[in-house]
Amino acid sequence: FFGAFFYIRVSGMSKPDMDSELEADQNVTALSVAELKEKKRTLTDDLAHLERQIYNLEGNYLEETMSHNFGNVLKGWDGYLQARARSNQPASQKKQRTQIKETDRLFSLSSYTYRENVFGTGAADH
Repeated sequence: FFGAFFYIRVSGMSKPDMDSELEADQNVTALSVAELKEKKRTLTDDLAHLERQIYNLEGNYLEETMSHNFGNVLKGWDGYLQARARSNQPASQKKQRTQIKETDRLFSLSSYTYRENVFGTGAADH
């Protein structure tokens, strides 16, 4: 009680003025919270889109480089040096479909939330 009286007395504001200022501050705060929630939702959606895009591009890259055995940033480039020897092989032997391991997804794994955004499951589920 004394603190409120002291504030009114020192600041020169009447009680109605303080109430209207407090109400204005609450409206600004509510607006700020709503704006922040909308911004968070937008950023979350953008992150999910980017993580799906990285996952798909990474999968294409790994599939392409593993199927031709040229090598890649994960496995090294030894296969590229030996590509000339394989150039005489029939096409059926050149291209092999290789299963991509989850542990090979270095770029996707760098994000904690990628599993949730790509598979729609929690990070602990996989």
